[in-house]
Amino acid sequence: MNFSQTRPTAIVSLGWIATAAIAFSVGRIGSPRGGTGGDAESARSAESGAGSARLAAAAQADRAGAAGQFRMGEGEVPLTVARLTNGQPLEKWMKHLMAQQDDIVRMTGLLRLLEAVRDPEDLGTALEAINLRGDRGSGRGARFTEYSMLLEKWAQLEPKAAMAFVNTKSREEKWIGTSAVLQTWTRADADAAVAWAQANGKDAKESDGGPSGPGGPGGGQPGFTSSPISVVLSQLAHTDIDRALSVAASETFDRRSRTMDTLASELVSQHGLEGARAALDGMAAGSQRDGLTTQLAAKFAETDAPGAAAWALALPEGDAKSRALSDTIGDWAKKDAAAAGAFLAKLPATPDADRSREAYANAVVQKDPQGALAWASSIADQDRQQRAVESVARSWVKTGAPAAKEWIAQSALPDDAKARIQSPGRGGYTRGRAPGN
Repeated sequence: MNFSQTRPTAIVSLGWIATAAIAFSVGRIGSPRGGTGGDAESARSAESGAGSARLAAAAQADRAGAAGQFRMGEGEVPLTVARLTNGQPLEKWMKHLMAQQDDIVRMTGLLRLLEAVRDPEDLGTALEAINLRGDRGSGRGARFTEYSMLLEKWAQLEPKAAMAFVNTKSREEKWIGTSAVLQTWTRADADAAVAWAQANGKDAKESDGGPSGPGGPGGGQPGFTSSPISVVLSQLAHTDIDRALSVAASETFDRRSRTMDTLASELVSQHGLEGARAALDGMAAGSQRDGLTTQLAAKFAETDAPGAAAWALALPEGDAKSRALSDTIGDWAKKDAAAAGAFLAKLPATPDADRSREAYANAVVQKDPQGALAWASSIADQDRQQRAVESVARSWVKTGAPAAKEWIAQSALPDDAKARIQSPGRGGYTRGRAPGN
């Protein structure tokens, strides 16, 4: 064969070789690494994935093991504490449960315990295993939830024993425990809960050794004490406001107590504004009517301030009327100062209307300090007038307005009053009552 005959075949062969070489090069460029490195990387990725899978499987197994332990006893056979704990002492089982970091596992175990318990003494054992004082981290709120749930179960079985247990505690534990037990007891047997609270309320309150919360009985958390009758009435009001009001009529409450606020809120919620007014009109004179009058005035003013002011003005003369009117005027002034001021201007300048003038002045001082000072200066009672003027002037000074200091300098206020107003570290006027009272 001569050269001319073999040349086309050689050219074709060389073309195939070149094409293969280019394809191979393109493949290497498009790959993150060479063939050998890519295989190694793939192997490492596979090994890493397998390791992660093993860790996940191990974690899942641990969780399943804990969950399984605290789900023991499921089936057709009735669940008992012994079956639930697999024969362990309940105290040991409970401490192990509380040590679980998984909230779902812990709550599942607790619910199974609540299902299994028949003996109230077991609940006492379980409660002692919850270290409320030691749990100051993120799980502390959950511990109080679990504490309350156990007490609710105990209250379903033996409410008096549950209250006896709660009364051995102090401050926070007692406050939360009292609420949990008495609320559950009231839902189950309101008559028995009311009778117990009325018979034991005084002793239970005094045994705490600390002051009650603000606003008298039922004042709330800051003092960590709650009058038992206040807890019962607050729960009863949610389902039977008429019965709650009937029981409350024989009790004495501070007008600012949370119990009065709850009763007023439920009265409006269940009977409407007109029904609440009618119920109030039918009440005998006393602390309950006075307290509800003050509480209801503010609630009426939320929806109809002019109507609420007219209603308050028509109330029988007395301290309750004065407070209701001042609360209404104060709320009204925040929404419509001009209309509230026009209403107030029609009232005679008497000591009975002084509280309303003071409430109006404090409500408008931020928007109209000089007008507020004029209203404060119109108060008839001199002691209240000076207190109101100082309060308004102090609020004005806090805004940093130069006119405030100019007004103070030119005013007829005593020098000691001027010093008090302009001293940020000093308290307010100390004689007499607090503003708004």
